[in-house]
Amino acid sequence: MRKKAILWALLLALALTACGQSGEVLSEDSPPEPEIQEPERSEEILREPRQIMYEEALEYTNREENNNGFLLAEREEDGVPFLEFTRPDVPDFSLRINQDLTEAVVEYQGRTMTLEREETPNGSLYDWYVSAGYGGLVSGYSMPFWVDLTGDGQPELVWLRGGGGTGVYKNTCTVYDISGEGEIIPLVEPWEEMAASITVEPQGYEDGCVRSLVTDREGSTYTAWLPVSEGLEEPGEIWRDCSYWPGESSHTYLEIDQDRGVLTARMRFGLEGAYQMTGYIGELCTTLAYDAERGVIARSGPVSVSVYDKPEI
Repeated sequence: MRKKAILWALLLALALTACGQSGEVLSEDSPPEPEIQEPERSEEILREPRQIMYEEALEYTNREENNNGFLLAEREEDGVPFLEFTRPDVPDFSLRINQDLTEAVVEYQGRTMTLEREETPNGSLYDWYVSAGYGGLVSGYSMPFWVDLTGDGQPELVWLRGGGGTGVYKNTCTVYDISGEGEIIPLVEPWEEMAASITVEPQGYEDGCVRSLVTDREGSTYTAWLPVSEGLEEPGEIWRDCSYWPGESSHTYLEIDQDRGVLTARMRFGLEGAYQMTGYIGELCTTLAYDAERGVIARSGPVSVSVYDKPEI
């Protein structure tokens, strides 16, 4: 009987040793291993600061040949970024543009003015996109100028926008009276008047081109040439289908002459025809200045004509 008890004791000891070596849990009271948890990332760490302009574009805009006398910086206030134009020569001037590019606020001579947004040709509103031409035609041009257009010795803030796509280029210019209340000084676009200042008469086909006679209001005449498409059955008769439409073309330019305090307007002109896309054969040019009696900026000089050289076909 005692031998059986000893034998059972030995078997129980061996069983317990085997359980310990196999790693099985011997007691339900053994504490569970602690779970390893990822540290919580705060919302501040997850939030990345928004950048309004690329650093390369900002650097390009501030180059002396591009900045029109302004300095542009991206700043932040209460965690919200904005763009700010300042001028080293005018310490009390500041132009702030919000991060959505929908609002521009000027501080000047102790006044604060929110600038009115201009309407685009399709009825929407221009935003305050800033570009000195960085990136080519894709980014276009949209920059402020500091120039006295009214001749009163006080500067106007002039915003010039330009750009377009294939076959189209349209410049717009908005003049703000920041010495007053920031109101817009109306600008009378000259394009229709410029187009009506000449006549264009197609006269024949010569050396792969339509030859036209251009006459201005002073009676001066010019010979202009329009290359025609190849592969036409009767290219010599194509000139009979061409005509001049005296209206605004799809290439109009406004340039700012800061020294003279005027604007220069340029518009290409050409012919329309049944067998080719609109072709430009020359350019019209005039100046715009402030008309104190009307309180507007309008055409102030004659319309000059220049025609392109005859192409080598």
